[in-house]
Amino acid sequence: MPITDDFAAVAGPYVATAICVYILLSLYPGETKRNGLPPGPKGVPFLGNIHQLPQIDQHITFTDWARQYGDIVYAEFFSKPTIILSSAKAAVDLMEKRGAKYSDRPPLFYFRELVGWTGNVGFAPYDDRWRRLRKWFQRGFIARSALDSYHPIQYREVRRLLRDLPQNTDNIVLELKRYTAAIMLEIGYGHTVTSLDDEYIKMIENGVRKCLSGSGAGSALVDFFPILKYVPAWIPGMGFKYSAAIARKAIEDMEDIPYNAVNNVATGDAKPSFTTRMIEDCSRDGRLTANDERDVRGAAGTLYAGKILSSLTSMLVFILVMVQHPEIFNKVQEEMTRVVGEARLPNFEDRVLLPYLECVIREVYRWCPSLPTSVPRQAMEDDVYRGYYIPKGSLVMANIWAMFRDPDVYPEPDVFKPERFLNVDGDADFDHKDPKKIIFGFGRRICPGRYFADDMIWLAAASIVATMDIRKVRNERGEEITPMPKSISGVVMRPEPFVCDIRLRSEKSLQLILDSSTNI
Repeated sequence: MPITDDFAAVAGPYVATAICVYILLSLYPGETKRNGLPPGPKGVPFLGNIHQLPQIDQHITFTDWARQYGDIVYAEFFSKPTIILSSAKAAVDLMEKRGAKYSDRPPLFYFRELVGWTGNVGFAPYDDRWRRLRKWFQRGFIARSALDSYHPIQYREVRRLLRDLPQNTDNIVLELKRYTAAIMLEIGYGHTVTSLDDEYIKMIENGVRKCLSGSGAGSALVDFFPILKYVPAWIPGMGFKYSAAIARKAIEDMEDIPYNAVNNVATGDAKPSFTTRMIEDCSRDGRLTANDERDVRGAAGTLYAGKILSSLTSMLVFILVMVQHPEIFNKVQEEMTRVVGEARLPNFEDRVLLPYLECVIREVYRWCPSLPTSVPRQAMEDDVYRGYYIPKGSLVMANIWAMFRDPDVYPEPDVFKPERFLNVDGDADFDHKDPKKIIFGFGRRICPGRYFADDMIWLAAASIVATMDIRKVRNERGEEITPMPKSISGVVMRPEPFVCDIRLRSEKSLQLILDSSTNI
């Protein structure tokens, strides 16, 4: 029966009272062991430290806490104990060396239960199902033979990028997104993208956008107070549940429609793909169980959603810093000309011969990480580290931003400076400060597609450097416009829109792109 305003007015106070009782009980669970906790900001009753945390740029607050209290900080968000790790050493010691204790995820009620994104391997709890999904990703994206098999697709799509980018400099984000999406969809589903209006791109983008746009302050409360799962959406403050219902449908479409298209032809002429290999791996007499289908759908959907946003950030940051620092762009372009020449496009075999470009890519990762803080993990048992007590059930987060802004590791951390990775002989020397050992995560939860994503980012950057000139736009008075390094905060961070002038380097570049694109 429909909910009337009168009914809502009568029921509302009772529901609110029930919620308050639950919250008060959850805040005082009994006597807990609090001695020896890591240092951290002083909290207040009921809220803990949640009132000190801004809705955006939380990594900045975490970094301020690290400067005040050290690289291991204890905070409480409502009644939830939270450990924030702001050094690579602490993150490696706990998340990698003690991975058996720190590889689980918190329940993530909004994403897993309300939205229903249970197939996302990044959100999955540390159990046998997660191990199965992880095994598929390792097989498809860790083995060198698998990575090499993707090179033809990557070469084809980067040529399309070079062909289209100079004609669409007002839509750099769209062109880079098409490049990334086309590679991911071909590898994931065997689907070839031919335009920016591709139906699969729109559908998956819609799923990710709907899911992330609803994950605001209201939805976060569900993770701290699970009873809110059962509170009707019409109760004031519960409007995020309407957003969750919309996101659930979008996620179902994102996972089901491309999967069904592949599965319908899996016994016929389907192109080999990540999805067909998973279907073959778990099919029994040509049939899949309901759990098999759920896992394959989820893994394939994660492949796209997990890579496109972070890879897009790194490619946009690369172009941004090349605009900001023409002296760096000139230096990396001179290296490219010296090693590759102008008669061909760069390939992956050239990578070891281009140390300065390698340093630029590593500095891109460091200077603006796509995920400034890691997805929270959950301590699976009580632990002691450096004499500090870490309670079972604590949220544990790696503050990537603080690690990359540590002046003891990276002097002048706010300055984009690729030379920090060069030794006295001019060779790349990453030693113990390699951003690639941090940006992709730690331990058993490290990104399984890290080598693939790194290849994709490097190829785009190298190909643009080889064939394009990147310059500052001039205003009506002829003055150069230098874009500011501002970022859009959210689950994934990326630069704010900026203007730049990208044009073909020469007529030779144009002909090279046209010749290499004849088979596209």
